[in-house]
Amino acid sequence: MKKKISITDVAKETGLSVTTVSQILNGKGERFSEKSRKRVLAAKKALGYEPDFFARGLVGKRGNSIGVVIPDIMNPFFASFVVSVEKAAIPQGLFPQIFSINGFHENVDYFIRQFLGGTQRGLILAAPEASQEIVQKVEDQLHLPMVFMDQATTLTSGDSIRIDDFHAGSLVADHLIKRGHRRIALVLPEPLTFNLRDRLAGYQHAFDSHNVALDPQLIFRATFDPEGGRQAVDQIVKTDATAIIAINDDVASGVYRGLYEHHKRIPEDYAVVGFDDVSQARFMTPGLTTIAQPIDELGQRAIDMLLAQMAGDHQDRNVIELPVKLIERGSTKRI
Repeated sequence: MKKKISITDVAKETGLSVTTVSQILNGKGERFSEKSRKRVLAAKKALGYEPDFFARGLVGKRGNSIGVVIPDIMNPFFASFVVSVEKAAIPQGLFPQIFSINGFHENVDYFIRQFLGGTQRGLILAAPEASQEIVQKVEDQLHLPMVFMDQATTLTSGDSIRIDDFHAGSLVADHLIKRGHRRIALVLPEPLTFNLRDRLAGYQHAFDSHNVALDPQLIFRATFDPEGGRQAVDQIVKTDATAIIAINDDVASGVYRGLYEHHKRIPEDYAVVGFDDVSQARFMTPGLTTIAQPIDELGQRAIDMLLAQMAGDHQDRNVIELPVKLIERGSTKRI
């Protein structure tokens, strides 16, 4: 039987890495030279390489599925992240299986059983509260390629990809302070994960840089959803805050609702800033000022890292930190 051509064969034929070949074949090769792109496409044609979308694991082997663990599929950011992973994975013949924690610890035990007995070829772990436990129980038995999101310094296994949360937090606070706000409320979950602690440190850095006090009395704990934001507003309106930083756009949507219920205007009475720049942010009234995460690139890079591990392209642990940018819309103004 003729040997099936794999992406590794294409990489060997071209002398390029699997990651480079993957990006070029997936339409993400703009940063590579025209010569490299032509070499990859020529090798693909010459070898007859086509991704196998339907291959499944045989007995004793792993198939072409990958596990993607997220905190909550209802969160717009993680739903978008899943889509970005699918867009990057499926052209490579990898099929994401989504595992959503949804606040239930028993789900973690179920996922671990699935990984131990399943056909996953790799894992993308984007749920910090569950990743450590999964790694401890799965890694020694399976030795699966793993990529962690937003956990760059808390785990020592696998590759990591994250954004610069410290800089992102600093951007948000700096934006509000430069527009005259000094009494700024923060709506945060409890407990803070590693990446959110970095973001809080970024807020604090911006406050310190402007000699503005970050009042602990203006830090409000809330659930990681719109209802948490709405309930936080019930307390914020009793303070002298003029601006509100929500931990993400989903929570910010609840802040909008809460302010509406208290007959407060945005941005006249309160400036509001979110985080993530999910699709709903630009359709809110007024449009939500927020931090844009590079969601498509996060998904693509995660798949590239998995492919490189599967092909044995690297031995050292890789950590990638991607930049963010502030998107200014109508929810903030100078006072």
